[in-house]
Amino acid sequence: MGNNQTYKDRALKSLEGKWVEGVIATIFYLLISGGVASIVSLPFDPYTGMGAQGIWALLCLPLSWGFAVYFLRLIRNSDISYGRLFDGYNDFVRIFLTGLLVFICEAIGLALLIVPGVIVALMFSQTSFILKDNPQVSATDAMKRSMEMMKGHKMELFMLWLSFLGWIILATLTCGFGFLFLEPYMYTTLAHYYEDLKAETREVVY
Repeated sequence: MGNNQTYKDRALKSLEGKWVEGVIATIFYLLISGGVASIVSLPFDPYTGMGAQGIWALLCLPLSWGFAVYFLRLIRNSDISYGRLFDGYNDFVRIFLTGLLVFICEAIGLALLIVPGVIVALMFSQTSFILKDNPQVSATDAMKRSMEMMKGHKMELFMLWLSFLGWIILATLTCGFGFLFLEPYMYTTLAHYYEDLKAETREVVY
């Protein structure tokens, strides 16, 4: 496994000549998942509106998967046409169910305290990529494989996440505009991390 800077350097290299695609994909994702959610809630009172936003967020789980996998495709020099963001809807039940189960587990972890929530998020952090590389694997098996892959690597990935904290603060200071560039950078970095983790744990997980 490499160090944090190694993955970031590889991400920047992969994004050379592809920043426009990454930014536009991020705009599509944020508009659909966030912008439409706000519009959906407008006709309702605050409580009903929150419920409508929650339903929309659930319907966007396959889109969230497609967004993460988009950058895995990018580093593999595969097709990154924007329609690929919606690939999760072609396998809706499996992708939706996995996203829902991961969300529930993370919510339970956060309800216990922040630390358990972070640990759960780290455990299941590779699930989306595993679903992409294993079209026949079930939701629960994908989660189990992610847990196996992350044994002994949770602190390593946590430090990689933490290394983006400064960039997140800067992006926030730009009224959110900076996230259009930060999201591709982060997701591409995490995709490279997965590739190395997959290679290291292939005999155990695959």
